[in-house]
Amino acid sequence: FAWWRRRKPQEFFFDVPAEEDPEVHLGQLKRFSLRELQVATDSFSNKNILGRGGFGKVYKGRLADGSLVAVKRLKEERTPGGELQFQTEVEMISMAVHRNLLRLRGFCMTPTERLLVYPYMANGSVASCLRERPPSQPPLDWPTRKRIALGSARGLSYLHDHCDPKI
Repeated sequence: FAWWRRRKPQEFFFDVPAEEDPEVHLGQLKRFSLRELQVATDSFSNKNILGRGGFGKVYKGRLADGSLVAVKRLKEERTPGGELQFQTEVEMISMAVHRNLLRLRGFCMTPTERLLVYPYMANGSVASCLRERPPSQPPLDWPTRKRIALGSARGLSYLHDHCDPKI
């Protein structure tokens, strides 16, 4: 007696576009100048803040080529070996390539600034889709929430079990 079950095709809710950016290659991220990111974010203007947390603030920006980005400006932490630690973390993040993870586009590192550059996601973060919906919008239905949870779980599984090095 054999049991056979047809698998449903996988669905992904938050997917990063697969188009290739000639400046971004695995392990070879674009290093932005601080000036480029200042211009893109209107000198890190408060009107461009997308979010804030314990790590710092995230700003919306428009690069010279017209593309929209999210610039994560990390809080200044002066620690011995901080530059090397930041470089190592950037390198590790750049190696995490999975359809359920937002891919790092580039970074900026100066003696006083640490910035990470990601593609801008017009629909916002997963958290904002789940929790911060305007009263005029209905809550997400359960099938959509399930797709988000499964996509998040797949991304975490990749980071913890399949990424080299494991993150």
